Amino acid sequence: MKIELRVKNVELRANKDDSLTVSGYVNKTGQWSEILGVTKKFKEKIAKGAFSSAIRKAKNDIDFLAEHDSKKILASTRNGSLNLTEDEQGLFMSAVITPTSYGRDYYELIKSGIHRNMSFGFRTIKDSWKNIGSGLFERTIEELELFEVSVVKSPAYSQSTIAARGIDLVEEVEIPEDVSREKTKEKTNMKIEHRYVEVPKNEVEVRQEEVREFNEGLRDLNLTSGNESVLPTAVAEMIVEKLDESSPIFAKARKIRSVAGSIKIPRETAVGIGSFVGEGKELIEEAFSLGEVTLTQKRAGAYIALTNQLINDAAMNMAEYTSNLLVKRTFKAIERSILQGAQVDEFAGIVPNSEIGKQTLKVGASDQEALDTLMDMSLSIHPEYLQRSQFIMSRPFYNRIAKLKDAAGHFYVQNGFVNGKPTYTLFGLEVIITSSLDAGDVSHVPCIVGSIEDAYAVMIKQGGKMTKVQDSQHALQGSVGFLFDIYVDGAVYNPDALTKLEIIA
Repeated sequence: MKIELRVKNVELRANKDDSLTVSGYVNKTGQWSEILGVTKKFKEKIAKGAFSSAIRKAKNDIDFLAEHDSKKILASTRNGSLNLTEDEQGLFMSAVITPTSYGRDYYELIKSGIHRNMSFGFRTIKDSWKNIGSGLFERTIEELELFEVSVVKSPAYSQSTIAARGIDLVEEVEIPEDVSREKTKEKTNMKIEHRYVEVPKNEVEVRQEEVREFNEGLRDLNLTSGNESVLPTAVAEMIVEKLDESSPIFAKARKIRSVAGSIKIPRETAVGIGSFVGEGKELIEEAFSLGEVTLTQKRAGAYIALTNQLINDAAMNMAEYTSNLLVKRTFKAIERSILQGAQVDEFAGIVPNSEIGKQTLKVGASDQEALDTLMDMSLSIHPEYLQRSQFIMSRPFYNRIAKLKDAAGHFYVQNGFVNGKPTYTLFGLEVIITSSLDAGDVSHVPCIVGSIEDAYAVMIKQGGKMTKVQDSQHALQGSVGFLFDIYVDGAVYNPDALTKLEIIA
């Protein structure tokens, strides 16, 4: 596995009580490095949050070494003697050095100030590049895997000693040739064994390399705990992005990130009004109350099994193939839960919510009555929310409305643009068609109008992952299972921003 090393001229301090405790910053996040590179020059910075994510997701122990020498472990996260945290400034480390002979020697070197610089070894998972001109580039490392931190004497690399220790080092970071000066380019390499920035020459090479690397990754992935192994984070993140792209309803909902797994959203339930008072008189405190919407964590996901023959012989991008299949199944479940969820293990859906305003339409209503009702629904939305509102319709109900024309023979449903994207519009509002609403029979809700953004919240707990499953049953069948699951929850937090249509007898 190839890794990158960075040395920062930051001070490592020793405690004055001779307790063999040292501490200091390994890297200051968000700050540009000195000029790096040999043939092509660049400077880089570590994005805020990258270290905390790496520490949280670390699969192996992170060691505190002397001069990157794996035989000279001073402390480790394994026994808690090394503590790594990311704060507002960057990656901070504190360590209680194990009192071996070389441990005491290096403590004295640190205490005396001979060794005071910090270095860290890492593998880049996600980075972005920007051409700033004059042959200079800027690199932002957004996600990384952290292997070790080291105390070093000199802030310069010592390639010969590193090579002698068997470290497979990235000696020259390759800069993409197509980096634009106006826009940052991003390239995520999914290869598991060797992570580095690649420079594909053309689109065909990009596709071939992605196919080869991901398929090799699937074959070579080692199981880490019995019969399961977590696939690269980049793959799981790709699925979350596709989920957002595939479901406009999910995409429009308000997203709330939570590490704890639950969150409460305050909501005003009763509001007083202000008043005018004479000079010297007290303002009367108006009574108001706050309710709350609590979001906990629900598990959503999808599973697919692929044969080893397909993985080995596929001439297509298996990353995209498996991602698309899992996304289609996952977003169907999440979208339907946003709209219809009523079970304990589902979201609190829009349709079952009794606080949302409701319009009714008889099952045998005329076309004009249907149009009048839809107009009333849009007019019932507060102007503050109306500009961000949508019509959400089931396919059968949309098919009926799409055929209606005005007196001049023009269709009420028009082709339009919302946020620069072509879409259907009705009364100037975007129309979203979904199979997650009912067709339009008696007691059905085939249409919802309002602003999902202002009405519905989705909590996304960090830790969504894609997992490879290869147990004895799969082995006998010559297949490999892939599971994507994510812990989420959703609920209406502002029912005033929505109204729904119910079909009655």
